[in-house]
Amino acid sequence: MSLLVDNPILNSPFEEPTRYWAYEEGQPVLKKGRRPAGYYLKARTRGLQMAMLEEEFIPLELVNTIRERVQNWRERGHPGARPITRQLLNHWNNPERERKLFFCQRQAAETLIWLVEASQAEKQGIMIPKDNGLTRYACKMATGSGKTVVMGMVIAWQVLNKLANPQDRRFSDSPFPTSGRTCGMNTGRTTLSAGAARTGGRLR
Repeated sequence: MSLLVDNPILNSPFEEPTRYWAYEEGQPVLKKGRRPAGYYLKARTRGLQMAMLEEEFIPLELVNTIRERVQNWRERGHPGARPITRQLLNHWNNPERERKLFFCQRQAAETLIWLVEASQAEKQGIMIPKDNGLTRYACKMATGSGKTVVMGMVIAWQVLNKLANPQDRRFSDSPFPTSGRTCGMNTGRTTLSAGAARTGGRLR
């Protein structure tokens, strides 16, 4: 049995994925749609082939639900978004941009925006536990996918909205960026971050 595929890259980095490779009984299988967010629980078995045969895929239900909600929000034109936010989203998604952004970059920023700006009706049933009273939102991104660019997008969104709406406590005009494998920003009430995700050579 072979774990190799002739064409591992199936999608454009600038468009939402429409196909993905999945492993079933140790064999790569081409599937339609978007790969569900999740992780593999590895068995303590010697040998890569046997380990993959015994792996169990654990879906991240909250992440998948948020992803679906954000997609629906996007398709409806981002209802409830602030005017400045809408301008930024249109700018980032402009197909005529000289330097296009990756889909994963646009989606990461869009997801953080949805969590902050979407109506409570949009987020019904979404419960994100707080950490010592602090709200933390994070986007897991592959190494090399442009986390620093995403943080620049998020800073622009926060600062421009705060300047236009000084009384709106959802935004900050003095974000505190951090660096490293996780690019983070503390707005005073909410921590926003984009962290690297290593795949260990597996198709993800």
